[in-house]
Amino acid sequence: MENKKRSKAPYILIVILAIIIAGLLRYILPYRYQLNRTVTYTESEKPLDNPLTGFAPNAENVDECRDSQLVYIGITWAMWEPNQGEYDIDTIEEVFHIEEWKEKNKHAVLRFVCDIPGEEGHKDIPEWLYEKTRDGEFYQTSYGAGYSPNYENEYFLERHEAAIEALADYCNQDDFVSYVELGSLGHWGEWHTNTDEGLDPMPDAQTCWEYTLDYSDHFHNARLLMRRNYVMASDGKMGLYNDMIGSEKDTEEWRDWIINGGSMETSGESIPYSPMEDFWKIAPSGGEFTGLYSIEKLLDENLVDTLSVIKDDHISFIGPNCPEGKLKDSSGAETIRERMGYRYYISSMQTEYLFSKSAIQVSFVFENSGVAPIYWDWPVTMYVYNQKGDLKYWELLDINLTELLPQEQIETKAEVPFTDEFRQGYQIGIGIIDPDKDESLTLAMDAKERDNIQIIYTYDGDEGGN
Repeated sequence: MENKKRSKAPYILIVILAIIIAGLLRYILPYRYQLNRTVTYTESEKPLDNPLTGFAPNAENVDECRDSQLVYIGITWAMWEPNQGEYDIDTIEEVFHIEEWKEKNKHAVLRFVCDIPGEEGHKDIPEWLYEKTRDGEFYQTSYGAGYSPNYENEYFLERHEAAIEALADYCNQDDFVSYVELGSLGHWGEWHTNTDEGLDPMPDAQTCWEYTLDYSDHFHNARLLMRRNYVMASDGKMGLYNDMIGSEKDTEEWRDWIINGGSMETSGESIPYSPMEDFWKIAPSGGEFTGLYSIEKLLDENLVDTLSVIKDDHISFIGPNCPEGKLKDSSGAETIRERMGYRYYISSMQTEYLFSKSAIQVSFVFENSGVAPIYWDWPVTMYVYNQKGDLKYWELLDINLTELLPQEQIETKAEVPFTDEFRQGYQIGIGIIDPDKDESLTLAMDAKERDNIQIIYTYDGDEGGN
């Protein structure tokens, strides 16, 4: 028995030595090649011009839209369906330069309207529809002159659904129209009428639901927004838009509806406002500047107040009433554009060598210094290049930027197979590219770019990383 016990000793010693050697390798290899590192980054102050945020000038104006990521398309029913059942796509595309904006990867804010107050009496619904209904009101008020249809007319409702379905079918072909402001009802499509000067109030709640469903049932790619936080907006998890940005009184009233609720007078039972204080966390906040003050004043004398509204209301876009001409190049306009929407960056990255897997675990901490998230789940990809700059490995990161709210952070990890080739040196890049691979999102980081990918880390072999 004693001889047998002695015979096991060399094997036990071998096992112990193997464990020691493995342990040494586990610690020596990472430190010898400086594979375990933590890198912190400072957010870049450089201006960004990322997709789906910023000013949205009128799409008709080519000069004003050239430098914007968004354009605004306001379509009247008369323009869209001049003859019953015939939708004038050619004219819409020509007037709003749609093909040009698509080629330049811009996105659109769309609103369909039936009543725009103007200087002279007119109708914004098709003549054929007016002839078959004739039960609205011509008006001349402080808002201007126009024609307010009877929104409860059954034939009007029937034809509205058909018109919106056709418009949605056209828009659903791609993601060009990204924001749809529910219009149709009321002056400017803002879901209110000038009852103080004698016009009939909004239609009853049931009718308003029918108009809402015309949009929500047919628009599939765009994010929907309502002018006020009606129960339809709350139930549909929609965004909201404030067309009086810059007017303290009107904006405070808009916020009061959102926080405390309320109701809108209608021809029947009133429509409740549902509290939606945190709506911006899942759906966009937008609108346009008020017409009570000049744009120049909002960008200069009232700039601090304007910036406060952008932050407090988590604004992603402003248009069509927004800076134009020389004003859009002013420091005030640039500051406002920079404050809108999301602004992502990586605040730290950690690499750790995993001996058991012969891999490098890479951990990233993403932060959002903007005022809102992005509302589309664009994939975030890590790319790894060898010392020569050849792409050798890539991996989708487990992160959803729509969930990264302002002033918050999300950590995500990935593993890179560590080969002898990478021991000589490698680079890590981050690419945030839309699913169609047409456009990319830029992180607020000082990094070299390569084909829409930002190189955030370089490992120089024995010399370590930076």
